[in-house]
Amino acid sequence: MAFPIVFRERRSLPSQGANPFWSSVERLFEDLQRGDVAAGSDFVPRLEVVEREGEFVVTAELPGLEEKDFQVEVHGNVLTLRGEKRSEQTGEHDGRHFTERVYGEFRRGLELPVEVQSEKTSASFKNGVLAVTLPKAETAKVRNIPVTSA
Repeated sequence: MAFPIVFRERRSLPSQGANPFWSSVERLFEDLQRGDVAAGSDFVPRLEVVEREGEFVVTAELPGLEEKDFQVEVHGNVLTLRGEKRSEQTGEHDGRHFTERVYGEFRRGLELPVEVQSEKTSASFKNGVLAVTLPKAETAKVRNIPVTSA
């Protein structure tokens, strides 16, 4: 069963016209409200969340990264991915040699609807895709209670 991700209503600051400064301030506050902060870069990992019997599986796209470039943390019912993305391109154009370097930190937090067993959480990383399996805590499991007539 796919777990729907619900984002809170996005609210902006009062419009300041076409001023680029105010546009960037509005975007920053919207990103902060969503918990998607990419300081110095436009990279924010895309997530997919699937709820299965007794667990959640969160998949994150982290192209061009290695295991040493990011961290995965669980605290209560919050999964946090943080790290740094770096890329470098070199080449020639019109007889001129160039090098372009781009880097920036990212952080992505996801609040799950129930607590998970952080000590049993596992993660694997292959071909730029991170898969995190988060078993639900025993207190979060649904138990059917038989009802008898009194």
